[in-house]
Amino acid sequence: MSSGTHATGEEWKDMDAALPDFDPAAQQELLSAARERIESHRKQPVTLCFQDRNGTVLPGEEFQVELLNHHFQFGENLWALDTRYRNQVQHQQWTRSWQNLFTDVFNSANNLCYWTERPANDASKTEEHQGEQRVENFAQTVDWTLANGMTAKGHPLFWSIPKCIPDWVKRYDLDTFWTFAEVRVRNLVARFKGRVTVWDAVNEALWEAAPEHLDIRDWPHIETAGVMADYIEKVLTWCREEDPDGTFLINDYGLVAPENPKTNSKGESVTASRQRERYLELLAELQKRGSAPDAVGLQAHTGWVPLELFDRCLNQMGSAGIPVHITEFWARERELTKMGVDAIRAKELTAEYNRQVLTMAFANPHVEAFYFWGFMGAAVDMGPDGGYSLNPLYEAIRSCIHDDWGIRTTATSDATGEWTQRLFPGTYAVRRRQANGQWKGTRIDLQPNNPSLVCTF
Repeated sequence: MSSGTHATGEEWKDMDAALPDFDPAAQQELLSAARERIESHRKQPVTLCFQDRNGTVLPGEEFQVELLNHHFQFGENLWALDTRYRNQVQHQQWTRSWQNLFTDVFNSANNLCYWTERPANDASKTEEHQGEQRVENFAQTVDWTLANGMTAKGHPLFWSIPKCIPDWVKRYDLDTFWTFAEVRVRNLVARFKGRVTVWDAVNEALWEAAPEHLDIRDWPHIETAGVMADYIEKVLTWCREEDPDGTFLINDYGLVAPENPKTNSKGESVTASRQRERYLELLAELQKRGSAPDAVGLQAHTGWVPLELFDRCLNQMGSAGIPVHITEFWARERELTKMGVDAIRAKELTAEYNRQVLTMAFANPHVEAFYFWGFMGAAVDMGPDGGYSLNPLYEAIRSCIHDDWGIRTTATSDATGEWTQRLFPGTYAVRRRQANGQWKGTRIDLQPNNPSLVCTF
């Protein structure tokens, strides 16, 4: 098997662009409608029944109800933390500060487990050299994720791209390559079964060559839906045989974006709208085979997409009837400063644009998760000794998730010991005042479409 020397595998980087005329105030009509959808689609009517341990209802009592953790996944990647573990500096103050800031915003973390990823960079590499499987740092970040009550996601299990296939694997024929790939996927999923519950199973099939065509890769390399489905079905089968309860995505880029046509050497012109159509064709093929992914991943690396287009893309991809995850979103201030926007103003606009995009995603009923890519580096200026300063982006997203969509309220049970309210699915603390005036709490897990729960004290 040969991968040739065709391109870098990072051609997507030239898709980054800012909106030259982004005006936060001009988006208020769209945002107002989005906030209404959050109230109508994201919240659900729930009746809490309060009772004591003997099953006696508790009428006319005051309770505190606080949302501790959304069911919806808000996340970011752990590239920086993974690097700290590999360099054995995880106990320094820098790491502790970074960890505390991360957990103050997110309820999910994207843990990295590349087979390899550009030998020159500092990404996690689980088998850069033949026979040397290194998953210690991945295991450490997963442990940290779970210890902090967050959902652990893994990225990626399989990626058909030259830079992310170790050179030693490329010496072998295609059948042997698939054997190595199968062992890798099965081992990772089996080892972390029940702990890593969400995986980017297959990455970037829409733009890349299938394994049998890597030696003629010609970006954008356009494969038929059948060719892509053949190897995606294979990978998803391995995943589900090892962990039938996991959530396994296929993940791709260049879809939530303006047209920005790309042309390969064959003269094929590829646009964002055509890629969305191809994604839906691929999903239909996988559904026909009974091998559809559990969620559709949209990277949205391109950032700075008009909000109306962003929402339209989500609705189009959601039409397949499969949940949508935003997997790797960024919209960076440097795209504005390159256009001559003042640095302070660029920070403010970046914060507001990210808040608006997150609001649109949370309001969309097709979307079940939103992961940033590089949020911590953009939102926090970390000093070498663990000191830090927060950029407007940090507080914009933290307050959006925990203030705008937080729930901290007082509930008074009615004559039947019940209280009905519209709530976000998630984990709640429900507290009852004791005779000594102190609050005593219990936790409840409110799942989507669950109309009632019993709170026992």
